[in-house]
Amino acid sequence: MNPIANAPVFQAATAAAAAAAAWLNTPGKEDSEEFVVPNITESSQWAMEEAGFLDGEIQRTVRSNEDYGEYPRYGWVDITKEFFEACAELNLGELAQDMLFGLFEAMSAIEMMDPKMDVGMGYNKNDALPHTFESAVEAGVLKLDNLSNEELIGTFDALFACIVSWLEGNSMDQVLFTCLYLHQPSSIKDKSLRSFCHAIRNLIVIIKNIIIISSVNEEEDFQLYGNSSFLAAEDCQPTAVPTQLKEAEDDLVRISKTEKQPESTMAVVHRLRFMRHFYQSIFQFDCVMASAPTESSMNEIYKNLNASLELIPQIKRSIEKGIQPIPNSDSPNPIGFSPRIHDRSQPPTFPRNVKIRDRPTSIQFLEDLVHRLKYACKVVRLRDYYSALVTIKLLLVNDIINFLHHYKNFFIEFSKKSGQCVLSRSVLQGLFISNRRLIFGTIPIKDFLWDSVRAFNSPPVLNPKHPLASDPKIQMHLDTFFRYCISLNTFTQFIRICGFNRARQRDKLARFVDSFDSIQVEAARLDSHMTIMANEKAAEGNEAHATALKHSSQFATWVLYNCFRAMLLYLMSGFELELYSVHEFMYIYWYPHELLISFMISALTRTENNLLVQEEYAEHQSKLQGINSKNRKPKLKKNKKQQKPYRQEIVYYHALSNMCGGFYKALGALTKDGRIRQPMPKFDNEEIRFNRRFVPFATLTSPPPVSYGEFKNIREHMMRPPSSEIYAIAAKHFDQAKNVLESIQNPEQEILDMLHVAKVNYVVMNVLAKGHQRIQRHNPISTSLSIVIFPS
Repeated sequence: MNPIANAPVFQAATAAAAAAAAWLNTPGKEDSEEFVVPNITESSQWAMEEAGFLDGEIQRTVRSNEDYGEYPRYGWVDITKEFFEACAELNLGELAQDMLFGLFEAMSAIEMMDPKMDVGMGYNKNDALPHTFESAVEAGVLKLDNLSNEELIGTFDALFACIVSWLEGNSMDQVLFTCLYLHQPSSIKDKSLRSFCHAIRNLIVIIKNIIIISSVNEEEDFQLYGNSSFLAAEDCQPTAVPTQLKEAEDDLVRISKTEKQPESTMAVVHRLRFMRHFYQSIFQFDCVMASAPTESSMNEIYKNLNASLELIPQIKRSIEKGIQPIPNSDSPNPIGFSPRIHDRSQPPTFPRNVKIRDRPTSIQFLEDLVHRLKYACKVVRLRDYYSALVTIKLLLVNDIINFLHHYKNFFIEFSKKSGQCVLSRSVLQGLFISNRRLIFGTIPIKDFLWDSVRAFNSPPVLNPKHPLASDPKIQMHLDTFFRYCISLNTFTQFIRICGFNRARQRDKLARFVDSFDSIQVEAARLDSHMTIMANEKAAEGNEAHATALKHSSQFATWVLYNCFRAMLLYLMSGFELELYSVHEFMYIYWYPHELLISFMISALTRTENNLLVQEEYAEHQSKLQGINSKNRKPKLKKNKKQQKPYRQEIVYYHALSNMCGGFYKALGALTKDGRIRQPMPKFDNEEIRFNRRFVPFATLTSPPPVSYGEFKNIREHMMRPPSSEIYAIAAKHFDQAKNVLESIQNPEQEILDMLHVAKVNYVVMNVLAKGHQRIQRHNPISTSLSIVIFPS
């Protein structure tokens, strides 16, 4: 017996349905009063007499069905016409709502009979079941030997497209394992196809391992789990794959030498060769991440990546030589694929319709992937400079602000370039910190942070050659501070956040910024200890040690600078992700212009001044030692230009501050002229929006949180002059930014883009300041002023 069918509520519902159907079919009932079905959801204890039946015969009929627990077998009414008439009253996007038909039932009804959502759709009763490997071989639709070059090229290119689609976040069951050749590659007789499929099978396992170890993926980036039974029994070992591919290449090369037109054969060779080099590089990445990167291993990876890049143009030119997919077909290739083979084994809520990438864009994706992997290898080269560094030196790595003192610049820049490619981001993270407690598998995190502070502002107490480095009291305070930093995992977590996709970075940064507050307290405590010890040394008459300790803000400045970078990255990522409305831009630009960037410039300037003071004091001490020396004369040095390692970065932030100031003033003038559409007051509360935009910064003590009232007062003061004056002030900001950016030597593309925006906005602001189109109220989004709103 079905327990649900025996429930009183269910019995009452079926009885009501039967009564309504019988009443409608009874002759002479058309003119009678409307039959009312009572509400059966109020109580679960309904008696049959209380069901609202007027006819005792109907009740006896229903009772006869109670023993069997079945639905009534009569009384069904065709309501198709009435249903469509009722649907005609609904507008597009509207859903009907009833006491027993809410949003959940409506969404279920929409998903039913939709091929993208309903697993049963797409299979008519007369449709044959999708082929498996065995059934396809028996039916003769799957060739295992004697494949032509055109068929091999088409199959290889289709598998490349499946790999790219898998890396973009689709399930391997719905893209890769729709290829029947991957189910049993050992049964394939063709050597080229068999070795290629073995490489794909092993490549899947290696890529999954790299992504799992790095752990910078989210559910929208990559589907880790699939039908692992296909991967469990792999006959070919990972180390044997390159040998098999090489043997298949050599056989085809020998055949091509006897052919009059070997282009198609060599096209197959190029794909096998690309797969061999690409597979070897990924396999070596996995090995390096498990141990530690060495110079020989990284050189071998570079060699394979360069060889892969050389083959990409030849593969692109021969895409049309292979068999092409059938138009309007889900199969990426006419042979070897069964697109619906896994539909019945997928979870009910899984996406049903997966669009596999086309072949030209897939090859382009692979080319970009190889470039990104080469760029990721540069992070290993940065390590060697850390251990030998005594003074700060500039490191040029394709970024105008890429200084040796900070790896995060490299990671942030790589995050911008890698986009949504989870594999390249995972490789970078795995090379840097595959072991959560060791950098590059060998460097403790304490040493990494130690070198980071020393590279940033070079405190004398962190210099191993300085006498203070051996002071036990100083070492105790330093160890306490760095252990605290390690326990919070703040700095390494910042680098790890840069490995996630851009949307997740912002989400994680919002929760991450709060952790800087406690580290700021510890850094301030350490600096105060250093100040106290400096006074003690001065009292003892040890002026040299007192001078080395008196720069008390070095550790706090290092922490604050990192905090400011995280805050600026959080704010600016909202523009990239298009999270802000146009009427919100004013306070988003105001915050970095008035507060954040000013704090960053102040921190860098203070650090640079400390470095210059230390350099001058060191030169003074060396001169005194030379004069007091009896055996040697002082060496006369030429006037050496003092080092200003942060000058270029300070210049960049000055330009960025002027750009934000120009946008802030321009938006104020546009708002005053009514050119920016504002939300309706009854649906809007600007104070709530302001507080939500800056809620991650509310718990920080430095920089201090800014209330909405303060911003409102500043904005009202800024908007008091006529709009023409405000436009003129904005033009001055853009002009200053333009002059600063033009002073940067060897600018990168980012600087050139900012310079272009500054020049255009300078002209536009001057035109508006003179009253051009003052009366018209165009939306700046749809006019030439759009570049004012969107700086990049």
